[in-house]
Amino acid sequence: MYKIISIILSIFIIPVFFSLFALLLICIIISSYITHPRNTYHILAPISCRLIMLSGLQYFSVKGKAPPKENGPYIFMFNHESMFDVLMLAGGIPYYINAIGWEGVFKIPLFGFFAKRYGAYAITHDSTDKAKQTLKLAEKILLEDKDSMVLSPEGQRTITGKLGEFKKGVFHFAKATNATIVPIGLIGAYRANKRTSWIINPGKLTLVFGEPIPSDLYSNLSVEDLRDLTREKISDLLV
Repeated sequence: MYKIISIILSIFIIPVFFSLFALLLICIIISSYITHPRNTYHILAPISCRLIMLSGLQYFSVKGKAPPKENGPYIFMFNHESMFDVLMLAGGIPYYINAIGWEGVFKIPLFGFFAKRYGAYAITHDSTDKAKQTLKLAEKILLEDKDSMVLSPEGQRTITGKLGEFKKGVFHFAKATNATIVPIGLIGAYRANKRTSWIINPGKLTLVFGEPIPSDLYSNLSVEDLRDLTREKISDLLV
């Protein structure tokens, strides 16, 4: 019975949800021709993303606070659950963040063009050498632009709802930039929409900020140890 209700609700929710999402993307794309997205992010993103989530019948809340922008830049690392992740991150982090995303996302109509105009970097999962090249280029975000960014150590959305294996590349990247890592736990996104389904299930979405991990705390750790530490920190936020 619950599944039938979810299907019926989704039929009505999806047109509104994606229309609002598309409108936000178009607004950011247009504004990017006038000024850099970092100058309009705080105006367009946080409130708009919260409204889009609400249109999907999701109650969004944040536990903890994002660290002060002036103490950054940061690498926000999160568990990748569903399409709601990007809305949760933008709705919960109050200042401009850039990103590295799977190259397939850049092929999605409108969203792919938005990602390019926004300045995000596309990374492949098929070639380790190409992935390393992308991460090297993306160091500019933190070292030169001084902008924070979001990264998914899992690389792709979970299929099972459980926290997956963390890739080592993002931790090589962290050590190369000496950026402070901020663990983030995203709760409820998998329930709201699974990667293998078009159905949107109403409910609660929660973003949990973990304690930042500054570079002086991990400089002596191996990449593997840093990976395991960060995974443990994120896992603890999900309970």
